[in-house]
Amino acid sequence: MVFAKQQPDRSCIKGDEVAQIFLNYRREGGAYAAALLDELLSDRFGEDQVFRAARSIPPGSDYSESILAAVAECEVLLVIVDSGWLEKFESEASDLPAERDWVQREIEEGFKCERIIVPVLLSGVKRLSEKSLPGAMAPVARLQYLRFDYRNIRQDVGFMAEQLVRVCPEIGAFEIAASVEKPD
Repeated sequence: MVFAKQQPDRSCIKGDEVAQIFLNYRREGGAYAAALLDELLSDRFGEDQVFRAARSIPPGSDYSESILAAVAECEVLLVIVDSGWLEKFESEASDLPAERDWVQREIEEGFKCERIIVPVLLSGVKRLSEKSLPGAMAPVARLQYLRFDYRNIRQDVGFMAEQLVRVCPEIGAFEIAASVEKPD
């Protein structure tokens, strides 16, 4: 019996020039890792293929619209999980309600638009548990994750790039284009 690969419905917004990889992170602990991943993945696939809010949203643009459009347009959403990431969800004294927690909103939008969501566990972070996440976020704990360790940056990014191309072959076309565009 032959099974056809079933493609998810990607009916959310899709434009011509869109970043294929969206970096989701908390400013408190994941910002430095997100900036480093942005730099290294941009070197591999091209700067226009990686969306990181701090770099990608032009001044004067509506933050909310830009973020939600970028999530809807991307192919892969990388969720950067640092050592304090879970506490934001576990704490009843969280300073942000769910609708104002952009990390959560971006992930929920990614699920809604049926994007490929990949948790990226930073150095020392243990595997996520469904019980420790709010209801709408619980599925993140079941997703296969990647590691990004400060001791193995180049190796981990190389493996991450291979896996991104594996789950989304379209990204591979940009890898070739990015390497051709670079001067010797």
